[in-house]
Amino acid sequence: MKNHLLKQSLIYLTLSIIVVVFARYAQLLIVYVDLLYTYINIKLAPIFNHSELATFIRKVISLVVLPLLIAAIPALIFRVIKGKHMPYFIEMTWLIWLVIVLSKILIR
Repeated sequence: MKNHLLKQSLIYLTLSIIVVVFARYAQLLIVYVDLLYTYINIKLAPIFNHSELATFIRKVISLVVLPLLIAAIPALIFRVIKGKHMPYFIEMTWLIWLVIVLSKILIR
């Protein structure tokens, strides 16, 4: 039990150091993902009429498709190099989805 607690504490400390060191780059990445989300929403706008329901559907489509597209890039590279499916693809998609949702909440 003590060994597990020590291991978790070291992981927590290491991740905290990494976040502090790379905070500027992480913020820049979040801003770029938000810009990409906005860009996709703008490009989808002519397809949908300007009713509330159409705007809602457009935002949902963007929120569903964008994490899949972003996660698909490293997955395809992994597939080409290793010849098999990338592990943790769904988890990475959820993480990207969470970043987009939190950026929408925090940036707006």
